[in-house]
Amino acid sequence: MAPSPAPAGAIAQVDAGMGVTSVVANAASGTGSASASMGAGEPSVAAGTPATGVTPSTDGGVHARGLGAGPTSQELLAAWQRTSTDTGTDGGTTSVNAKLARVEASESPDSNDSHEEVPELAIDPALSAMPRPERHGKAEHSDAEPLPAEQLVVIPDKKNPGAELVLGPDGEPLEDTSLVLGDVDPSLDPEEFEPDSKPVAGADAGTAPVAIPYVPDAGSLRVRRSIAVRQEPRRDAPPLGTVAQDMRVRWQGETAMSGPDCEAWIQIQPRGWVCNRYLEPNFREPRVRDLPKLREGELTPGIYARVVGRHVKAYPSLALAKKKRKGVLLKGSVTVQLRGQVRVGRRTFWRTTEGQYLEARVLREYRPSAFEGVDAETLAELPAPFAWAQSRTKPQADVEVKVAPDAKAARETLLPPRTLVAVKELSADGRWVLIAENQWVAREDLHVAWFTPAPPGVEPGERWLDVDLEAQVLVAYEGERPVYATLISSGKPGTDTPEGLYRIWLKFAEADMTGNNTAGNETYRVATVPWTMFFQDDYALHTAYWHDRFGEPMSHGCINLSPKDARALYTWAAPEVPTGWSMVHATPDAPGSWVRIRGQAKGPERKVAVAAASHRGRQRKGAVVRSTPE
Repeated sequence: MAPSPAPAGAIAQVDAGMGVTSVVANAASGTGSASASMGAGEPSVAAGTPATGVTPSTDGGVHARGLGAGPTSQELLAAWQRTSTDTGTDGGTTSVNAKLARVEASESPDSNDSHEEVPELAIDPALSAMPRPERHGKAEHSDAEPLPAEQLVVIPDKKNPGAELVLGPDGEPLEDTSLVLGDVDPSLDPEEFEPDSKPVAGADAGTAPVAIPYVPDAGSLRVRRSIAVRQEPRRDAPPLGTVAQDMRVRWQGETAMSGPDCEAWIQIQPRGWVCNRYLEPNFREPRVRDLPKLREGELTPGIYARVVGRHVKAYPSLALAKKKRKGVLLKGSVTVQLRGQVRVGRRTFWRTTEGQYLEARVLREYRPSAFEGVDAETLAELPAPFAWAQSRTKPQADVEVKVAPDAKAARETLLPPRTLVAVKELSADGRWVLIAENQWVAREDLHVAWFTPAPPGVEPGERWLDVDLEAQVLVAYEGERPVYATLISSGKPGTDTPEGLYRIWLKFAEADMTGNNTAGNETYRVATVPWTMFFQDDYALHTAYWHDRFGEPMSHGCINLSPKDARALYTWAAPEVPTGWSMVHATPDAPGSWVRIRGQAKGPERKVAVAAASHRGRQRKGAVVRSTPE
């Protein structure tokens, strides 16, 4: 999931979004630059190293005392919390209220060389050969302008051979069902999600075993349409999830169950029951695949675009689109997923996953972020705590490193955004953090990953997620061991992410999201958001393919993740999603992972909830709120 770990003695920046793997000295291992050394032959010591005789210094800061000693992670965290309301600036506590811009590297204002090299903070020659940050044109460090929130590009109004749709005899594009999920919401009444079934009186009359009608002719059972998988062989049994259309599954056991609502309930692998009216025998072997389907090199499944312009209409067929008839006026912020294009004369039409047609001129393609967090192997080589260097006031700018904990001190060097650094010491006033000897970074320019104990109720080795809203950092744990860490984007002011302890209760491979009457009276519709995990009502952890501003609040309450992070955590977190299923519910026997959300700056009062393991409220696909590309 992440690039190869840095050599021992280094903290590597992992930022695939900028193609960067730069290096900062890891004082814990004793390797570093001459300026980072504590003396000839005496290695510096990072926080987290067992300390002997460490106490706060007389000036109130947290410093190492004696050779080979340094503040522990717990001491640093206590000092950080103690000074969090006294910083006088953002200081990490009011960062959720900042209106920031997308992260992008900028040039140094003091350099006479427009291609200034990234600072060398490690003496290992092998590290000098590692890739450098890509520069994106000149931008003054102190006056960097905020960049657009969304990464949009114009979709050319021309033929794209790789995206062309095949037309049928009627002149309409043929449907490609291989990429269609066609999910069914199992919270609906049986008559709604099984429209071709007839209500049968006495459904509670029980079931009886019958012979499986497919043995021995079938090698597998093809799922005729996406359908709910039930915990028990009856239509009113709780749903386990949804198996997707065209998957070929295997059955379990030697008998089916017959009941008044289905002539044969089939138990499929790995679990659950499906009525045989939605299955058909197939001579081929079982075949299932992960959902959503990704083509080689894709970060997200297919192309996403935002609809731009006024009075834009979507048409239900290509023929009507050509004539501009019977179009539906699109209102608010609309994002669509594109299935393919059709060229008609000088006009190009794109078909959406909902079967509507839009002209290319009203579409702007999103470019998903390639940023990703750090995995367990890399975390094992990093000191605790560590941080991403990224300014909260100008996140697109390089981060200044000072020779002393003072804004007026001389600048030592610059760090590209999202560089990983050690958090070694905290200044007396809480405004500055020591990352190496005589290397100080402003507190508000760091997003610290604090490793914390598991909350009560988490079993040894159980998978759970910790979300620090102040730092905009997520850490995934297995018991007490951190296995993944990354930057996130939580709710903006007025649409805050709720603090509390929750469990993941529902996971969707893809989910449509809509919102009405949100902050600022915004109306939005976001198509097929991949790798979505609901943890409290409509609040979810999910992919944000529309921005690369992780590390700052951006959403309407959900936790935004980069595509790579969302996919990794979706696969890792409980409940497990069987291959070939497009949705899964948590159950008492297979509960979802705990999600702890903490640290948001508080007003006079803030209600903190502890959610139950299950949710009885109905969740309808296409009616999910609290998340937005705005």
